[in-house]
Amino acid sequence: MRRGKPGPGEEGVARPAPWEVALKLLALRARSVEEIRRALAHRGYGREEIAAVLARLTASRYLDDAEFARTWVTTRARRAALGPARLARELRAKGIADADIAVALRALAEEWGTADVAREAVRRKLPSLQGLPPDVAQRRLAAFLERRGFSAEIILALCRAQVAGAENQFE
Repeated sequence: MRRGKPGPGEEGVARPAPWEVALKLLALRARSVEEIRRALAHRGYGREEIAAVLARLTASRYLDDAEFARTWVTTRARRAALGPARLARELRAKGIADADIAVALRALAEEWGTADVAREAVRRKLPSLQGLPPDVAQRRLAAFLERRGFSAEIILALCRAQVAGAENQFE
């Protein structure tokens, strides 16, 4: 079945109701309110239809941005070893409110500290740094951690710890 607005000569083709489209999207993975809004708008549904579907999904608790943010942060921090800045950036791109992001990041920090996540990222990265000169390895590790969204304080502490053990880690 073709997505989006009907093309020329397709006026008689029935497209699925926006409710059905939204449920199919949610069946694939959890999504934010904004992600559903964008997907329905992209498929050509009107503002009133989209608003009605979003209200119904929210009332039915199929959509909950606060819960989505908590789950996203926990999953991404553990699976991809990402820091708070990167997680916040990803959630903002998904249309999550800053208040919900802050709550989710606080919950993550209580459950699993940012330093723990950063150490896990370092553990995963170290094999690719084997054999490099210590200064190059430190620079690459710092850039890696920065892209992952960790604070300068954590990056400096972990890089210093790795350089202190450079004879064992990088040679």
